[in-house]
Amino acid sequence: MEKLTYQKAGVNPEKAAELLQGFGARLRQSNQDPRVLSGVGPFAACFDIKADVAPLNSPVLVSSCDGVGTKAMLALQWGVLDGLGQDLVAMNVNDLLCVGAPPLIFLDYYATSHLMEDQMMTLLESIRRACDLAQCSLVGGETAEMPGLYKEKEFDLAGFCVGIADRKKLLGPDRVQDGDLLLAIESSGVHSNGYSLIRKLVEQEKLDPKAPTGFSEGNWAETLLAPTNIYVAALKDILPEFNALAHITGGGLYENLPRALPKGFAAQVDKDEWVLPPLFQWIQEKAGLETKEMLSTFNCGVGMIGICKPENAEKLMSHVQSKGLRCWPIGRVAPLQNETVEWL
Repeated sequence: MEKLTYQKAGVNPEKAAELLQGFGARLRQSNQDPRVLSGVGPFAACFDIKADVAPLNSPVLVSSCDGVGTKAMLALQWGVLDGLGQDLVAMNVNDLLCVGAPPLIFLDYYATSHLMEDQMMTLLESIRRACDLAQCSLVGGETAEMPGLYKEKEFDLAGFCVGIADRKKLLGPDRVQDGDLLLAIESSGVHSNGYSLIRKLVEQEKLDPKAPTGFSEGNWAETLLAPTNIYVAALKDILPEFNALAHITGGGLYENLPRALPKGFAAQVDKDEWVLPPLFQWIQEKAGLETKEMLSTFNCGVGMIGICKPENAEKLMSHVQSKGLRCWPIGRVAPLQNETVEWL
């Protein structure tokens, strides 16, 4: 009987170990954060939180786990993978910001049918660069080769992030009050939600990834696969000035904004202050969606909504805009009448 090895079964652990060892060495060279006590390689990563805990009265660890969804399928189809790392990191760190916790560490999970060096290194390098943007450290992760689960070249990408905050300064519905203002912060495009519908439109409209869109500066690949905004640099220093933040992801405005509101209150949104950007107008037209359906599926140009006291609004908008992101008032918090999101 012929000897059956792990490699003959379709898995090459030696190749994976060699690739990860090389990436780990580059990561150690680029990571200058002295709090990282161990990087890629050990059974688990160690991170010194003493300096981060010291100024906090009641330190709380905050964690998030998320992925990039079917955006990865379109990126693979069009051969544009180098923005997925930013999508992955953004989906996690932006959620941490919503409770007032700047990110500290990030770990990734990459699973595929067979390890391909170019694909793997492109994704890992994009995650590393995104962690720099998010001001956190990439300290490890998992790379899995599963030929029986994924088709050739297919992969899945997920991540896990940990941050820290002071319990007395956590953001959330309990801090929101009647009359608080809603501040919209622009998205960079579709971000990482709604791609099952986007992929149908790509097929329906027979889009060429290299062709110009006619409504944006880039081509279809650059427009539909634009990486998700990472809001850490814009919000980290002013988090305590907000009462709550809502990350507008899957479920859009109607699902995510109410999560930041206390019971018995609604978000009154000025419809004149929320104009769909050209990309989302195109999606709405081609998909034949009603506006409420659009706002329940996509971010529609607003990636984050901050809730703050009226007297803090100008300062917060000015700070966010100084970081290169458009920020503007779109409404206010008021007692609930009919729906948790009301259009004025």
